[in-house]
Amino acid sequence: MGGTRIFGVDVDPKGFGAGVALTFFIVTQTMLTASTRIKGGVPYKTTSAVLLQELMKFIFAFTMWFKFDFKKRYDGLSNFNLKDFLMYAVPGLTYAMQNSIVFSAIAILGPPTFQVFSNFKIVTTAILYRIILGRDLTVIQWLAVVLLFTAMVIVKVNVFFNTEEVDGAWASKSELIFGGGLLIFNSFLSAFSGVFNEWLIKKIDPEAPLQFKNMQLYFFGIVLNLIGNLLQGSNGDGDGFFSGFSPVVWIIILNNAALGMSVAFIMKYADNVVKCFTGAVAVYIATYLSSQFFDEKIDLAFMCGVVVLTVALYLYMGNHNKLLKAAEATEESTKDTSKPADITLKVIEPATEVKNGSEAEKNV
Repeated sequence: MGGTRIFGVDVDPKGFGAGVALTFFIVTQTMLTASTRIKGGVPYKTTSAVLLQELMKFIFAFTMWFKFDFKKRYDGLSNFNLKDFLMYAVPGLTYAMQNSIVFSAIAILGPPTFQVFSNFKIVTTAILYRIILGRDLTVIQWLAVVLLFTAMVIVKVNVFFNTEEVDGAWASKSELIFGGGLLIFNSFLSAFSGVFNEWLIKKIDPEAPLQFKNMQLYFFGIVLNLIGNLLQGSNGDGDGFFSGFSPVVWIIILNNAALGMSVAFIMKYADNVVKCFTGAVAVYIATYLSSQFFDEKIDLAFMCGVVVLTVALYLYMGNHNKLLKAAEATEESTKDTSKPADITLKVIEPATEVKNGSEAEKNV
């Protein structure tokens, strides 16, 4: 095939390059956000940062839509209506909450633990897709879900067995419980918003351009974060919209906006194997960089947990699942064809009924 091989699996070069780009964005997000950490969180309004991210993404989506879709083909405007538009407020709200929670979770847990725990969204997404969309998992994928749970326990098991606080940037038991709880809650938000947004894209005016739909989603992200920002300001958290901003914060905003804008293009080329290794590699890189820059204590238990996580991701996303599903489908079809055929003799009726002689003459 001439493609890149990863652990014996053929990967499209474009997909491999997309995976590298995605890994860079993810690691940059966690490391830079962690670098702005202060006691109890970050020194700037997370709603301000997220609002600016959504604004940049909206401008990008509008530019792409205006350049490639507006008045050149079906641009979505002719079928635009208020009811469908307001539906985008649902994923807009959940995404707004998710993006703000990410800032706090990274600051509380640190990059390595955040990367491991954030993979819990695989579990919640699998559950909701099974319940709402009826998508089945293979036996291997369910095993991967169990392993993912196991990895989350292993990486921080030492925190729960130590009676004293461990030296390090992120070692508090209470912080682990709170930050882990935030990410588990965020995983359910991520799963719900992902399923709902997929439904909007595929079922509500499916012919409308993707960027036209993204514009509606980002619009509600801007509005809801603006409301959250005003409420956050009324509680005395910061003096103004740009309170606590620094050059690093602006880089974080640009990186997160780029991540959000490019993810659709990245997912176009990256298959599940690449996504699998992207998630695993991001954990390894974040772990190494944290040990170098934040004096994060990486012990044997953490590394064992990361290895288990890598195996879980591969089992869940590997191409072997497609083969299993294909084999199951073939087996089902074989069972159906092996059943005795139900042969029913039917009398074939005339296609038309002659009502009178004159009509019959015309047909002749």
